[in-house]
Amino acid sequence: MSSIYKSVTSGVLYTGISKYSTVIISIVIGAILARLLSPEEFGVVALITVIISFFNILTNAGIGPAVIQNKKLEEEDLQSIFLFSIIIGFILALIFFFTATPISSFYSNKELIPLIRLMSLTVFFSALKIVPNALLLKKLKFKKVGIINVLVQLISGIFAVLFAFKGFSYYALIFKSIFDGMFTFAFFYWLSPIKITFNLKTSAINKILRFSTFQFLFNFINYFSRNLDNLLIGKFLSPASLGFYDKSYQLMMMPVSNLTHVITPVLHPVLSDFHYDKNRISNAYNKVVLLLATIGFPLSVFLYFSASEIILLLYGDQWMQSIPVFKILALTVGLQMILSSSGSIFQAINRTDLLFYSGGLSAIFMVSGICYGIFIGQSLESVGYGLIGAFLINFFQGFYYLIKRGLNQSLTTFYKTLFYPLIISIILVFNLLALEYFVIENILLSLLLKLLISVLVTVVIFLMKKEGRDLILK
Repeated sequence: MSSIYKSVTSGVLYTGISKYSTVIISIVIGAILARLLSPEEFGVVALITVIISFFNILTNAGIGPAVIQNKKLEEEDLQSIFLFSIIIGFILALIFFFTATPISSFYSNKELIPLIRLMSLTVFFSALKIVPNALLLKKLKFKKVGIINVLVQLISGIFAVLFAFKGFSYYALIFKSIFDGMFTFAFFYWLSPIKITFNLKTSAINKILRFSTFQFLFNFINYFSRNLDNLLIGKFLSPASLGFYDKSYQLMMMPVSNLTHVITPVLHPVLSDFHYDKNRISNAYNKVVLLLATIGFPLSVFLYFSASEIILLLYGDQWMQSIPVFKILALTVGLQMILSSSGSIFQAINRTDLLFYSGGLSAIFMVSGICYGIFIGQSLESVGYGLIGAFLINFFQGFYYLIKRGLNQSLTTFYKTLFYPLIISIILVFNLLALEYFVIENILLSLLLKLLISVLVTVVIFLMKKEGRDLILK
């Protein structure tokens, strides 16, 4: 078990430094751009980003995780897989380029045509970086991957601000996306070069086919369940509404992606070496869940009570309409942080089939929640409430598939892990509710006070429990 902890700790350390540095850069760049660009401009780019995400899923096709999981791939196999990813990327980039007109017609916005054609470059670069990135993670080169991510965010962010300042409008965001893909691929390939050959061996593709197929199918349906809200809000409400919603959702996802994604990229490469020992993986994962829940549940409470201060400080008065939906979405942060970590365990135990089955159910509930918000509630707040219900149901069904079906462990034991973090969160609710009776006009002071109370309550109560102290020491 000590070897797992050592590898995970080392990986989390470097990935964490990278992620948190990236968070700081993203917050600063995002705050600057929010003052230079309007909600409508963000909304237009959000429409394209949703579609780009779909094409990126098609280009990935589950190849990256499959390369990490398979320990028997030879150099010639990797060359064929790399060529395969290049071909897929080129074809899909062309398709995306030529669908610019029908997509713009769907949204009745001709301004989308040149933007979509430019963004086709990101589809191609997304495909190019898949195999080099997977090889770096497979070799546990988390430090190098982390440095690259920070450098790319910094460089592309500076370019985006300069373009926005010069009046390039939403092209500033488009160019940032292109630079992200281009620079990331260049750095990854430099550190993990793969010889480009024109000999595509089907035997190499077959070695990763089953694993990657189920992974791809999961990514495919997960895309629609995660992006249908943006597609429908942009179509049936307005680009401005989408801008407010997307800003809220992306801000809410920042702690989810930048806390769980510190751990999840490490879990799969490390735990895949122990796929035969489910008890060992389960014990390690329970400790990960305890840590994520202890951070995530109180964080949900803090974000809910601090929504106004956060939005106004980061983005200004023009984004006030984002506050109500952000408060609602904030309540899902803890659940999402734990759920987001489960995919790595499905991969590590070679059960991407269960990941796909659980993802199918998840998509049904997510789509139902989104449709309720848009067609029945007809408001951004209703979409938020629909998503809360969907995430809650998916939490229980997702961990049934992982814990009971995948790891063959007790669900009761797993849920007991969440009890203490829930107690911490309930105590924190009463503390922040009490603070509401005091009127603090300075929003920065109000935010800092709420943050201080949240951190103190969480840390003190967590360390009162012996298991908490042992986890921190390890």
